[in-house]
Amino acid sequence: MALVGNTFFWTFFFMIGFVASLEIVEDLGPELVQRWLHRRISAAAAVVIYVLAVIMFVRMLRLFGTTFTWTANAIRNGALIYVSKRLQDRRAFAWLLVGFFVSLWPFWQWNYWAMAWQVLILVLLLPINWYQDWIKANWLRHGLVLSVISLVYWLFDMYAFHYPLGETLAVWVCFVVVIVLAHMYDYLLVYRQQKTSTLEYDNQHDALTGVHSLSKFTSDFGRYHQLSLDGNMPAVHLVMLDIDHFKRINDTYGHLAGNDVLKAFASDLETYLDQSAFPCTLYRTGGEEFSLLIAGGATDQQVRAIVDGYVAHLRQLTIATAGVKLHLTVSAGITKVMAGDKRNDITIARADANLYAAKRGGRDQVVAGN
Repeated sequence: MALVGNTFFWTFFFMIGFVASLEIVEDLGPELVQRWLHRRISAAAAVVIYVLAVIMFVRMLRLFGTTFTWTANAIRNGALIYVSKRLQDRRAFAWLLVGFFVSLWPFWQWNYWAMAWQVLILVLLLPINWYQDWIKANWLRHGLVLSVISLVYWLFDMYAFHYPLGETLAVWVCFVVVIVLAHMYDYLLVYRQQKTSTLEYDNQHDALTGVHSLSKFTSDFGRYHQLSLDGNMPAVHLVMLDIDHFKRINDTYGHLAGNDVLKAFASDLETYLDQSAFPCTLYRTGGEEFSLLIAGGATDQQVRAIVDGYVAHLRQLTIATAGVKLHLTVSAGITKVMAGDKRNDITIARADANLYAAKRGGRDQVVAGN
């Protein structure tokens, strides 16, 4: 029991830390290598380097007599089996297996049978790596594969290190429990990451139209505004657009038709802006009101040309909804971040005033002014 408990304890905490640290290596490894060594490597290469470093560190602990062979083998086996169903790059995984084999020198005092069996069990990991998505798609299948490959590895260790059969099987059961828990923890991390990404996306995008949200506009405009005032960013223009007579569409054809109009307008405007030579970001900042940030140092005349071009383009757009075909027009107000705009709302108020000047002037037009 002491052997099983000791192996379970150290392997469990190693695997949990290993799973979590691999997330960090994948995310930050290439960036740190680029920053410190001025070399570009892939996330897969960073993982291979990290795993081999961990395995070599465990080997050193074993050589120094600070770690039992049971624990060292459990850690090595756990790392290899877990990575075989994590690393997507097949070539990188093959290099990992080669590096692992070389790290075992001097190969059990040149026991050729042990060397041959070691090569065989490493090769067995290749199809597991190739078909990892299929394996992980079903929990029963996943658990069965983990159990079988773990048993093969521990039977090899029993042969190579002369372990008793009973103790080997007991440690194998313990090991399977740990490796399953490690994969469950991996699923939890992935699920949490997906939820975080979903929440972040929902916070930054309008649910109806898919363009950026009001909160994202507030964040981006505040940052652009400050950079522009500090002289660290070329000219930034703010454009506010309002669909003309949108309330009439809602009242006549219903809110579902109004939603179709908003979605079609936003999609069409984003497609149009993709062709611009300057960075343009679209936000929905009200019911039928949208805002546009144009950065990259565009001049007043270039921004005016972009907006005038879209106003003319929109007149040709036909939106089919509620059994009718609708044509839209839009009014727009343009301004630029000025040196005297100490607060965000000063710039916004000026663009808003220009927008309402366009609406009072008869709509379907653009008013610009600083």
